[in-house]
Amino acid sequence: MTLVRRFPARIVKEAHAADVVCPMHDALTAAHRANLLLENPLSYLNVTRSALDMPGASYEDIGAANAAGLERLLRSDSYGELGDPALYIYRIDRDGDVHTGIVADLDVSGFVDGRVLGHEDVKPEKVQALAKHFEAVPTRSELVAVMHRDDEVVESVVAKTTDRTPILTVTDITDVEQQVWRVDQADAALLIERLSALRHYVADGHHRVAATVARWRDHGSPRGGTVLSVLYPESQTHLLAFDRLVAGPIDADALLDGLTSHCEVTEVAGPTRRHGGFDLHVASRWYRVELPASVAEGAAALDVSRLDEEVLRPHLGVVSGHERVSYVSELTESHEVAATHPQDALFVLAAPTHAELVAVADRGEVMPPKSTYIEPKPRSGIFLHPRQGPVDPRDLPPAASVATGARTA
Repeated sequence: MTLVRRFPARIVKEAHAADVVCPMHDALTAAHRANLLLENPLSYLNVTRSALDMPGASYEDIGAANAAGLERLLRSDSYGELGDPALYIYRIDRDGDVHTGIVADLDVSGFVDGRVLGHEDVKPEKVQALAKHFEAVPTRSELVAVMHRDDEVVESVVAKTTDRTPILTVTDITDVEQQVWRVDQADAALLIERLSALRHYVADGHHRVAATVARWRDHGSPRGGTVLSVLYPESQTHLLAFDRLVAGPIDADALLDGLTSHCEVTEVAGPTRRHGGFDLHVASRWYRVELPASVAEGAAALDVSRLDEEVLRPHLGVVSGHERVSYVSELTESHEVAATHPQDALFVLAAPTHAELVAVADRGEVMPPKSTYIEPKPRSGIFLHPRQGPVDPRDLPPAASVATGARTA
């Protein structure tokens, strides 16, 4: 079946959008989520609660609360009908940092047969929780972000479509502006053909994909299952790093002596975020550490993997995921982190490149946890996708050309 498909949906009404649209659940702090749930009954967060928001509650109780949240949104008349299945352009503009993608259904089988590849491992308990959530609330609004090679034809259709007046403009609670355009049906057919021929890579939403695939298999892998997604060209995505903060106290002299034995260590004024090593803040000083040349490939060749295996494990007795290791987004000022954690060791990394991410995914490997933070982060609450109903016949290829499950180049 064609990988990319039109989808039926309802869209949030502009008058309600500022209240409804919100960042994904895991992009908000616990305190922020608690305030939203308390103060804004129309926030889509009321449909995506997890055990973090209802400690001690059963899956059934959490699911019932989320289903009630969706029912409250529907009763509030916050959504309007969009008519026939279609593709949409979705743009996020955060203070001039603009990301534009195409919202579409992706055939769930594409995430199994290699047409869409992931690069991150998933936690079984989180997959199970999401699968339970999907059972309780089959309507979808959370967009899985995937990326693909830039394509001139796709770019031209997006430019043509976004020259028109959007059907929705909203500024959400984080002051991020978002716009939506409906793609003409003739242009949608062209996009479906072009995008279905490309390989795609999951940028954000590995756990949602895994939960969807698990439920699809539990139901016998029926033809027509989909994953609501936003498709970005590589040039519209930013790969950011997660730094490692190792809780002290740290024996700085022993650590530096150990690193000097096999790395080039130079004292510097501050972090550089260059590939081929990392920046280290320990004992109130900054150092640049260059790793020796390596013949490793794929995930093992990444700076973040080498930090685990060549530095953290042998010299500090920890690796990513250890209780002493916390993750700090590149968006957080490194000097401030260093100043507020004088007894700890801060390891500052350059993010993996697009080429490295693709190489890891193509090899069927996964990166260490929290290897990269990918922008943009699509919001939830804009579209409501019923996840039910027949496949649009325009999106079905001739019987002889239906994909057989081979990996697409």
